[in-house]
Parts: sequence; structure tokens; C-alpha cells
Amino acid sequence: MILVMTFEVITAVFFRYALDAPIKWGEELARLLMVWAGLLGISIALKDGDHIALEAVTRRFRGQALAWCNLFAQGFVGIFLIILLIWGIKISKAAWDTFLPALQIKWTWSHLAVPVTAGIQLVHLVSNILGEVVIILGPSKATSRE
Repeated sequence: MILVMTFEVITAVFFRYALDAPIKWGEELARLLMVWAGLLGISIALKDGDHIALEAVTRRFRGQALAWCNLFAQGFVGIFLIILLIWGIKISKAAWDTFLPALQIKWTWSHLAVPVTAGIQLVHLVSNILGEVVIILGPSKATSRE
């Protein structure tokens, strides 16, 4: 996606300045791809645990205490993602009748990046939360079937 966006921007700049024939849809496509790429990148960072953390706080904890701290923080992230998912769906529905002028596609395709990536992030978050619960309970308690 990033490669397509980069190629498109370079092509649009070339057409605009070298050929004096701007591509009308170039900026809209670049914006659409940038929104999707950025939000998908956030999903990948959340999956890998590379998101922003308050290291001044988390450096002080180890083991179960760190897991509890992470669980607390992930609870807030989960609340935020649920709100983002709900409002993203509402905004996407509201944009259904509007079109990007040059591309002639619905604005909804741009707005759908928010609820789609919020849903992906929720899946990754649940996986991360389960990992923290395993640390808190310990491997023997988390895997027992009593």
C-alpha cells in the first residue's frame, strides 16, 4: 500500500510539474491510501506491543505487577477502541451518499478505515489481554480445566 502511494505521489508530481498536466485524482488517492496505511500500521503496532507506553511507570514493574499494569492500560485502550468502532460505523453510514469528487467513489471507503482497523485492533487487544492473564494466573492455573 505504501509502495502504491509512493508511486502515485511521484507520478502525480511528475505529471503536474514536468508535463504541466496534473492528475485530478492523485491527491485524493494518496490521502485515501495514507489513511488506510496509517491505521493498519497502528493495528500492527498494537499486535506487536510496539505502541506508546509510559515507560517511566512500566519500568518500575516486573512479572505479575507489570502484567496488572498492562492489563489496566489495555482496558482503557479497549474502551477507546469500542467507542472508535461504534462512531466509525456511524460516520461511515453518514458518508454513504457523498463521493470523493475526483475519484468518484463513496467517502465511506475512506471512513471505513476507522471501524475496520478498530475491529482488527480489538482482536489483537484481546489476544494481548489473554497473554497478560496467563502471566497473572501463572501457566499452571491458566491451562487447568477445573
